[in-house]
Amino acid sequence: MSLLENVRKGISLWRREGFGALKLAIARRAIVEQSSLDIWSAYRSEATALVNNFDFSASDVAASRLLHQQHPGPVSIKSVTWFIPDFNHAYYGGIYTILRLAAHMAKYHGVQNQFALVGSFDTSVIAAKIGEAFPELANSPVLRVGFAGGLEALAPTDAAIATLWTTAYFVLRFNKTARKFYFIQDCEPLFYPAGSTHAQVEATYRFGFYGLCNTPALKDIYEDQYQGQATFFYPCVDTNIFHAEKRRERSEGEPYRLFFYGRPGHPRNGFELGIAALRKLKRRLGKRVQILCAGAVWDAAAYGAQGVVENLGMLPYEETGDLYRSCDAGFVMMFTRHPSYLPFEMMACGCSVVTNYNPWTTWLLKDGENCLLSLPSATSLADRLEEALLDEELRLKIGKTSSQLIKSQFSNWHEQLEKVYGWMCNPDG
Repeated sequence: MSLLENVRKGISLWRREGFGALKLAIARRAIVEQSSLDIWSAYRSEATALVNNFDFSASDVAASRLLHQQHPGPVSIKSVTWFIPDFNHAYYGGIYTILRLAAHMAKYHGVQNQFALVGSFDTSVIAAKIGEAFPELANSPVLRVGFAGGLEALAPTDAAIATLWTTAYFVLRFNKTARKFYFIQDCEPLFYPAGSTHAQVEATYRFGFYGLCNTPALKDIYEDQYQGQATFFYPCVDTNIFHAEKRRERSEGEPYRLFFYGRPGHPRNGFELGIAALRKLKRRLGKRVQILCAGAVWDAAAYGAQGVVENLGMLPYEETGDLYRSCDAGFVMMFTRHPSYLPFEMMACGCSVVTNYNPWTTWLLKDGENCLLSLPSATSLADRLEEALLDEELRLKIGKTSSQLIKSQFSNWHEQLEKVYGWMCNPDG
């Protein structure tokens, strides 16, 4: 296999599954075989392509910012263009929240939505997934835009919304609108090492879009570090799926059940650190603990976790609540600036959460109150996991407190989305 073919395969894997997946694949020689390709040559290839494709000028930014000056004050938003990336599953992660807001605006405010797909997937397949997840969006057009064009085919709308850093470059040039927004669900520059791509991501936070931020911490970052203007909403859970009713009660002598959110292709989840901690925990407790993983398809043997964890892969969304209710504790880590939805969902199910200390998520995660926090070392994490399992009084207290917290404060999507829509119509009011 030629070096060029290896590079192409590496870039394809990176785009599908992330930087971590590419690094691991290279380590296993799954894609490089005997070639001289290394991780940084793959990075350079990807970064070069992104630099060439995602470009802008000061005049592009000025023309975009002028739109907000030309449409001040209250604007009745009745049509929106959503710029979205390719996605495989409509029910998970950020795309589910994006579609949830679009469906809410359609149902309660008569908003007409159109989706501009920044990617290569079949638009009819994406449209079907959107309609299946949210019937209110079943008739919304999905059109592809790309470097070769496509913006001219989009109808003018009252608002345009970027949903990932790559999509922001297209929103920058889409001036058939009165208002531009940035749906921010994490601090995306941290997805990349400091360098060209990191800088390109960070540049999008200075385009002048109004920010719609998933958590107050991201609003603070957008306003304090990038001088943006933003609102925030709190993530919520679907209490029809995530609740603490009919939780499994562990019988005397039965193994403790621990859930681990394991995604080797996403460095921000600290997979390697998690596996190291779980190996230590398994050596301590042996058959007294059963460790279940989910979140991605991977082979435990390939990561030195055979006999330690049982990976369930990707589960249907509706089944995840049942899984959390069957577990005594849940283990999830996040090293960027959003807690992810996993702690919310596990806490709602009364599953005691163990996670890493992160100063950007302490507005939610309170050590010893609704979770157990740990410093990022394998031994420290193993100690806290062991404590969460063996200290029954503490575990039950945290599980009960956290489930009540989510039910009382993080379960009203309607309220949060109404807040967002109202602000979009009058961000200066």
